[in-house]
Amino acid sequence: MERTVYISTPRTLPPLLLLFRGDAMRIIELREHQTLGRNTRTNQVDIDLAEPYVSRHHGELGHDARGWYFTDTDSGTGTYLGSRKVTPGERCYLADGDVLRICNEPMQSAADVVTLVFLTDYPEAFAAGSIPLNVEEITIGRGSREKLPLGENTVSAHHASFFLADAGWAVVDHNSTNGVWINNRRITHPEYLQCGDCVRIANLCFVYRGDCILYQRLPDPQTIAQTAQPAQRPAGNFPNEPLAIKIIERTVSSAAGRKLLLQDIELTVDPGEMVLILGGSGAGKTTFMNAVMGYEKADGTILHGELDLYAHFKEMKHRIGFVPQQDLLRGSDTVFYTLQNAADMKLPRRMKRPERLQRIETVLQTLGLTPERDTLVSKLSGGQRKRLSVGVEYISDPSLFFLDEPDSGLDGIMARTLMENLRTIANEGKIVMVISHAPDRVPELFDKVIVLAKSMTDGAGHLAFYGSIPDARTFFETQTLEDVVRRINRPEEGGEGYADYYIDRFKAERSRYGGR
Repeated sequence: MERTVYISTPRTLPPLLLLFRGDAMRIIELREHQTLGRNTRTNQVDIDLAEPYVSRHHGELGHDARGWYFTDTDSGTGTYLGSRKVTPGERCYLADGDVLRICNEPMQSAADVVTLVFLTDYPEAFAAGSIPLNVEEITIGRGSREKLPLGENTVSAHHASFFLADAGWAVVDHNSTNGVWINNRRITHPEYLQCGDCVRIANLCFVYRGDCILYQRLPDPQTIAQTAQPAQRPAGNFPNEPLAIKIIERTVSSAAGRKLLLQDIELTVDPGEMVLILGGSGAGKTTFMNAVMGYEKADGTILHGELDLYAHFKEMKHRIGFVPQQDLLRGSDTVFYTLQNAADMKLPRRMKRPERLQRIETVLQTLGLTPERDTLVSKLSGGQRKRLSVGVEYISDPSLFFLDEPDSGLDGIMARTLMENLRTIANEGKIVMVISHAPDRVPELFDKVIVLAKSMTDGAGHLAFYGSIPDARTFFETQTLEDVVRRINRPEEGGEGYADYYIDRFKAERSRYGGR
């Protein structure tokens, strides 16, 4: 197990136990031997946890020549050390920052878990602080612009963020020097939080309690801002900036003359959003994606923040990750070597080897490929190959990610796993745009949907809708996204032929659906 290492001046402080239950934090100074449990008229313990799911004599804290330890005394619900359930009677020796949790499983709220944190390194003066989770992001660091500024010299200027992601609250490390730790395990990518989890930043604890975060508050007059701010999810190597798309038209010339492929498409995608691209037959989904990536320029502008992708393509192309339908992987290479080769080609030459290797490990873990690191590509399943193709692009930590039918040929479980991986990538603050012909597998993972329809008037692809998935169903009066496509396809293609109706309707009503 990895242990927290901090740069600090050696001190001799008595060990503490921080106890978090409900919305309160309690500081307990440890003695040579203390019992832990629930007081009753006939049973008295040194540390009373009070909760009904805690056994009357739940456990003991003690000290011997080896150090401090915890023993679960055959309790009813058990005790977790980190993510491991403690074996009753076992002496579990504790290191600084180790987290003990007693849970009423399955957990539903803060009332269902007690968190205890063993500390030997902590600020000499601190009190209990509470951060209500009525905002969408809480940034932590030494910088003056952070929502929760910390003056500790072991805290980086922009150290970490708690942020509201698709499936709940999560935490991310912004490449800080001393890292971010969940239950004394260092994280390498954004991770969701469970009620009772302890996040450690430098020598300060932040415990997630569902509707708030309890933490060690330093004697500093500055506190977290209580006003909600616009969602600004954390990014990787590039700034969190929106992608503004304005395509006046996209044409091609041939011996038969000029042909119009796309016309009048304007929308904005925010950082951290995962967007589905749907379209009827011949509506120009791939053409649209190629135009947005700058591979095939259209008449218009593609702005990432203030940078015009067309005007600065040489610089911007390194921000773009693209996974085509067909992978270009070598079957005779292992998974690890494939990613290592991609890292050598895509990562800056100034990046040192240990950093490159760490990036590879992060990609393996994020995409669930760690068990396959030494497997030949030729031996991978279809879903694993597709995730590896994603990894080859993800290795450079792009801020714009495009995928053309990544779930094609995959069964339902493999497709869901892949899309969940992409959701994780989007939650890092990246923009992820996906073309899919099986949109109803995981609609809840997408923030928005772009619907392109081929007009009967000019034969070009137009914007027929842009907004949330529920709003798309309302707009097209359907229960499924496949029926959206059926609405706009021509009758000879198995559709209902309403493309022009919805194109015109969306132009008139787009403000109702937040289309920008």
